[in-house]
Amino acid sequence: MTVSAKELVAKYAEAVAVGDAALFVGAGTSQGAGLPGWTELIEEARAAADVPSQISDAVLAAQYIANTDGPAALHAAIRRKIDVDVRPTDVHALLSHLPIRDFWTTNYDLLVEQSLEAEHFDYQWVVGEQDYVVKPAAGTWAKRVTKMHGSLTKGTPGERGWQVDPVITRSDFERYEEQHPITWTRLRASWLTNSFLFLGLSFDDPNLNLLLRLSRSLPAHIDAPPHYVVFAEKADPVEKRLQQLRVSDLEKSGVNVHMIQSHADLPTLLSQLEVRCREALLFVSGSFAADGTSDQDRFATTVAQNIATTLAASDPRTRPIVASFGGPAGQVVSRQFRDALAPSEYRPELVRFYYRKAETGDESIPIEHRVGMAIFTERTLDDMRAFVFPQARAMVVIAGSARTGEEAGVARQHGVLVIPVGATGGAAKALWDTMTPADLGLDSEDELAWWDQLNSGSATLAAHAAGMLIKRLMFE
Repeated sequence: MTVSAKELVAKYAEAVAVGDAALFVGAGTSQGAGLPGWTELIEEARAAADVPSQISDAVLAAQYIANTDGPAALHAAIRRKIDVDVRPTDVHALLSHLPIRDFWTTNYDLLVEQSLEAEHFDYQWVVGEQDYVVKPAAGTWAKRVTKMHGSLTKGTPGERGWQVDPVITRSDFERYEEQHPITWTRLRASWLTNSFLFLGLSFDDPNLNLLLRLSRSLPAHIDAPPHYVVFAEKADPVEKRLQQLRVSDLEKSGVNVHMIQSHADLPTLLSQLEVRCREALLFVSGSFAADGTSDQDRFATTVAQNIATTLAASDPRTRPIVASFGGPAGQVVSRQFRDALAPSEYRPELVRFYYRKAETGDESIPIEHRVGMAIFTERTLDDMRAFVFPQARAMVVIAGSARTGEEAGVARQHGVLVIPVGATGGAAKALWDTMTPADLGLDSEDELAWWDQLNSGSATLAAHAAGMLIKRLMFE
């Protein structure tokens, strides 16, 4: 039984949150950047060595090429194929944003490294066994990129050589454990202690056997953490059946499989994962007169207070950090959230107000509004949004004007899951009218019911629905 996107994102994000997650990046991610797959990688060398194309096993074909023309000729032909000027894809960028320290890859190219460098991440580069001598500084969060099968040198495209020769032939694979004892031992240890997410593998990728070998090498009484692999579905009937058999084999070995329609769906999946791996920040947006006497203002105030009370009553493990720019909705939710918490549970860091550059002479915060942490910056409003929203998992919108609607639009551009309480009117109602449950990935019966209840005439019901959706989208 394959796992859904929701299951993969929720479970793998749990592993990321506690630091027990690793990434394994295969050749498929590089193909998206324009680099060749296994067959194209050796076609020049295959033709030169007169190795028949009928040999579909690329690793065996590479062995015959090396036997005929020598490993050096094979390695040179591969280098010419991949030593070109290519850029990391959206997939690489999303992977670099995940708060994961351990990257494993069988790719010879430097796209993973380039994506990390573009984000100014420090990392330990492990290409050969000798690289374990140099370790990240103690106490740092430096990442580690382990190039299991060799790598090009860093430098100018077209002028690079081999940092470590590629693992490509049948004998290379057969002798891998002998030739790379530290890397293999580390991989097995990581398999026992971390959840792996495998990306860029096809069902005929020789590295897929690595997953099976790792899984089947465990003693029967030892349970490894859950591991996940993402495949794009095959369209050809024969290839589809072969893929089904391969998937079944993996699942019986304890590896969870998630199927996507095509590789073009991978950025969407990774975007969902990246949002889920953010800090548990719930942004509150909206405006109304908290002390107003109109029915609409009183209704919005009651909804905001009830949402805050619901959040405070939730399990501490599924209790978000409440953040805002200090607007009316943020103030009401934050104060009620603080008041509803037991004194022993309240901590200032659970409530955050982000204040932008002052635009008037006196923008001091009234004493009665002082709660949580106030974060002052010299950022403009647009800069504040660009700074805060990439940190947030979700946003709840209560009433609000056109400016609130604009704010929600910017948040959605950063992947934030926007929950509009349509019953409160204003921008929240406009958002609820234009959005659909599918925009938030809602599809179960209870989720669809909560979506409808966001527009309920009952403040209690609307707030309850908002609270349930916050919990579902942020934590479950």
